[in-house]
Amino acid sequence: MASVALAAAPRPRKLRVGLFADAPLQPRWVVEAFERVARSDFAEIVFVAAAGERREEPWLRRAYRRVDRLMFGGEPEERVDLATLREPGNDADPLKHDLDVAFVLGELDDTRYDGVARHGVWRFCFGNERGHADSLAGWREVADGAPVTGSGVKVRLRRGTPPRLAYQSWSRTYPLSVERNRARLLRKTAEFPYRALRELYRSGEGWLEQCKLVRAAGRREFSDIDVLHAVSSVSARALKRGLEKALHVEQWFLAFRFGEGLALAPDLKGYVRMLPPKDRLWADPFAIEKNGRYFVYFEELPFAARKGHISMVEVKRDGSWSAPVRVLERDYHLSYPFLVERDGELYMIPESAQNGSVEVYRCVDFPARWKPEKKLIEGVRLVDPTFYEQAGRWWMFANSGPGGSGQFDDELCIFHAEKLLGTWEPHARNPVKSDARGARPAGQLFWRAGVLYRPAQICIPLYGAGLSLNRVLRLTPHEYAERQVERILPRGGLLGLHTLNRAGDLAVTDAFARRRRFA
Repeated sequence: MASVALAAAPRPRKLRVGLFADAPLQPRWVVEAFERVARSDFAEIVFVAAAGERREEPWLRRAYRRVDRLMFGGEPEERVDLATLREPGNDADPLKHDLDVAFVLGELDDTRYDGVARHGVWRFCFGNERGHADSLAGWREVADGAPVTGSGVKVRLRRGTPPRLAYQSWSRTYPLSVERNRARLLRKTAEFPYRALRELYRSGEGWLEQCKLVRAAGRREFSDIDVLHAVSSVSARALKRGLEKALHVEQWFLAFRFGEGLALAPDLKGYVRMLPPKDRLWADPFAIEKNGRYFVYFEELPFAARKGHISMVEVKRDGSWSAPVRVLERDYHLSYPFLVERDGELYMIPESAQNGSVEVYRCVDFPARWKPEKKLIEGVRLVDPTFYEQAGRWWMFANSGPGGSGQFDDELCIFHAEKLLGTWEPHARNPVKSDARGARPAGQLFWRAGVLYRPAQICIPLYGAGLSLNRVLRLTPHEYAERQVERILPRGGLLGLHTLNRAGDLAVTDAFARRRRFA
């Protein structure tokens, strides 16, 4: 009997993208964004059109940025010719190129390109959704002391319709430097065209129709008065910050309590506080119960060493605890010692992002001796890896730094495997969340009243400023969705909370506070 070969279904053709720029020379981050698109297997750059020359930045803004760079470091923003992507076209009629997407760059009026592309007119946006030009990205947030800086990609599908947000992200504002704030923001924003086009290719125009509408509002220029306001507000902020650091020691410390439930009082009422010596911090506690005894593993970081290691204490119901014992140290920073018991073995998976890997250690003599077991992932920096098993599959939640930015508070990635020590694969939609207000993991996932929750760090206005509890709605290799249901913000003199874990009836957390340096 003759066999019949079934032809594989043909892949959809790549999305055809046209670029319409206000000048041939564009910021390097913009060109690099579309170089990545051009290398993808779902989109190609088929048309580039550039107008004359971009307007020069006003002299007072240029002067401010030069002074900013002298104080905080950084280089002037480099511009690159769009011809590195594709030779600019001379054809005055882009309709002949059968475009799927028209992406407008710079300060062009995007309404000129309505009807040019099948899936509308796209452009970067910054600030509160309606956006402003990339030349102002990150300016107003620093000037106004805003805790978050927004960026994204917006799309107007048809003439006369309001734009929609094809991608949106929120970063923590760097409060003392426009240049630093811009550099981190733009490096991340360069990832967004790739992500949004990938989703369009995968899901079709129906996905765009469901994207959030952008509210209508006029754009306000950033005047010389605004620049002077920025100088004043940043100077006052810098002076206040300098005095705080001169007069106080800023520390993370541990706290614990015994009792039912996982509720955490914002002022740590009912918790026993474990204060470290003034020359170090204690953070990221994970607990385990063995034969009625309770042990807490945590990051210990001596300020002089500038490198963390893992230590352990035993805590007791009478509120006492043992002296810390150092149990794991490497040449690189270790923190967030996640604990997993499996098949009679106890494993620790600390954060080892500085080594570019996710490493597993096995306990060979409880509680203090651990040996390397396996590297689960190599060649990528992931912070606070958090593990969860469900229906025969393991899940890892961790934050990554977009575009090699070293900015790890914003973007949540998921990986999955059939076994803890097996082969780990990235989630199809990584990063599944891009929001400093609740992306970075903050401890074990837990069930309450039949609902799965993921604790996350609120990293604005400062790192570890509070806890966000998120209800997990969907978790598959191709989908992830969650919804914030509760925020726990510190009170009573505390400035931060960023880890929450439990073992038996022991709850452990950490908190951030200032102690008088000379008391």
